[in-house]
Order: sequence, then structure tokens, then C-alpha cells
Amino acid sequence: MRFFAALAVIITHVELLKAQLGYKNIWQETLIFNLGSFGVYFFFVLSGFLITYLLFSEKDFTGAIGIKNFYIRRVLRIWPLYYLLLIVAFFVLPHISFMQIPILQQSFNDNFNNNLLFFLLILPNLAFSIYPAVPHFGQAWSIGVEEQFYIFWPWLIKKTKSAIKAIVLFTVLIVLLKGVVLCLIKLYPNNSTLKVIKLFVAMSKLESMSIGAIGAWLLYYQKNNFLAILYKPVVQVLTFILIPLLIYVFPDFLQDGIHIVYSVLFLIVILNVSSNTNSILKLNHRVFEYLGKISYGIYMYHMIFIILSIKLIALFLPTYGPLFNLLIYVLSLLFTILVSGLSYYFFENKFIKLKTRFSKIMSGNSSLINQ
Repeated sequence: MRFFAALAVIITHVELLKAQLGYKNIWQETLIFNLGSFGVYFFFVLSGFLITYLLFSEKDFTGAIGIKNFYIRRVLRIWPLYYLLLIVAFFVLPHISFMQIPILQQSFNDNFNNNLLFFLLILPNLAFSIYPAVPHFGQAWSIGVEEQFYIFWPWLIKKTKSAIKAIVLFTVLIVLLKGVVLCLIKLYPNNSTLKVIKLFVAMSKLESMSIGAIGAWLLYYQKNNFLAILYKPVVQVLTFILIPLLIYVFPDFLQDGIHIVYSVLFLIVILNVSSNTNSILKLNHRVFEYLGKISYGIYMYHMIFIILSIKLIALFLPTYGPLFNLLIYVLSLLFTILVSGLSYYFFENKFIKLKTRFSKIMSGNSSLINQ
């Protein structure tokens, strides 16, 4: 599932980067434009689901949640690749003229120091709220959102007696807070500070992660009455129909809340694929498992290799027609998957192995621990 979420992001970014480099594209087509957002929403829901499930497991197994060890595990999984690509994006690729994106280069140069500070502090989503995207590394904004979620989430699960009440209350409060920000921006549409706050709040899809956490509660504590409904074939079919359909029929005045609806739909998919033996969608295949394993790298590296692929192919082929476009997708995926696999086994895996030293969860959950 993680791979297909990353693939959705790649499709949108292929068309976006073609547009930024001046080639014919379909980036503005409704489905293509939204695919990347869908992929990120899916990542958020899945992250909230997995992390909360693991926290429930740890709390039951050990009687507590080791906050320090939780942070160390997250650092070991996220930071090494994040900072590696930060170095590449800020200090290597800007000096390779072949890899530059002209439309973004001037803003990158002008805002280099401020962007670098925000990215070093793992606040790429705040940087993206103020400045244009950093070339090759703009996708990292979602990593900032996840890391900010991880700061407080284990405390919430650890300290509350009723996890589900706390999760639902958190979700409601976040949605209400966003509603207040939207009202303020409508009252003061020219306020530059409010515009930055709106962008930052809009990107911080914490409610998508808490919706994933509700799914973890349903599954971990075996709320079979609810699960039986979500497992029904008619619910699955309706979910798969609504996912592509909603972007065309959802009311314009509710667009700021469409991610909430999609988060619920994605949670239904996650619960069925991960725990329903009668799931319509079957993804248990070693190829998908491998691609899911390296999906963090796929998400982080793909921008570099889309740009490289477009520019390489443009050297040898006319920049129009189906062959040019087909080869961009094929080459982008091949480069990204190849480098992500090498990165996983020769770089990321060294840190992943260290994570087990900081986990007291039963070995039966080892496949989840490594996420």
C-alpha cells in the first residue's frame, strides 16, 4: 500500500516537473493534479494507524510506553535518509547545471539560508508555507508533518485512560481549529501572516493521522461490530468507487475538508487489506512487499530521478508524443526503485537494525517495528 501511495505522488510530480521544465503536460487535469495529494493523505492515515497500533502493543506488553525509545526509533528510521537528501539538495545538486529547475532556482538562491534553517530543524512544511519549493526536496514537507505528530502522539496515548476518547477529541479539536483559521482568512484575505498560517495549517494533516489511529483502535481492540460493517463487500466496492469519483462531485465550498473524507475512505482500504481475509483487494505478493519496504526511499528520491529522466530523454528524443512521455515514467521509476533498493540495504538498513535495541514490543510485531 505504501508503494502505491508513493506511485500516486510520482505520477503527479512527473507532470508537475514537465510543466516546470516547459514541456507539454497534463498536470492540471483533475485526477492527475489530485493523485499526489491522495498519496500523501494515504501515507498520513497509514502512519497514524501503524504508530498507534504499535503504541497500543507496547502499552499492553510492557505496561507503559517508553517515550525516549519511541523518539529514538523514529529518529533512526527517518533522519538518516532525510539529512542525506538535505545535503544533496542544498549542497550538491544546485552546483550541477544539468539538474537545475530554472523556474525555482532564483527563489532557492534568494531564500537559501532561511530554507536551510527550517529544513535542518525538520520544519520543511513551515518553509514550504513561506517560500517556493526547494528543488528536488519539496516532497519533504510531509516528513515535517509526521515528525511533528510524533512529538506529542505517544504522550497522548500514554497518559489517557480512554485512548479512543482522546483520539476522537483530538480529531475534533484540530478540525475546529482549522475551521477558525479558514474563517479568519476570509475575514482578512490580505493579511500575509494569516496566509502563511493557513498554508501551514492546511499542510498539517494531523487529523488524517488521528483517523488512522481510530482504525488502529478498532483493529487492536477487536471492535468486531464496527469491523464487520467495514469488511462488507458492498462497503469495499463503494469505497473504491468513491475514491476516484469524489474529486469530480465534491462541493467546492467543502474542498478544504475533502481530505477528511478521503482519510476515512483510505482507512477502510487499510483495514481491509491488512486484516480482512475476504478483502477484495489483495496485495500479498513479494514484489509489492519489496516495493513497500523501500517506499520511504522511493518517496524521498523520486524528484531527483524524474528531473534526471526528463532531461536525459530530452537530449535524444523530440519532447512531444507518447514515446517521450512513456520513457519518462519508465526511466523515472527504474532509477528511483534501483537507487531506493540500494539505499535501503546499504544505508537505511544499518539504522533500522539499531531500532530493535530500543523496542520492548513482542518479536511477533517485528515487521511493524521496522517501519
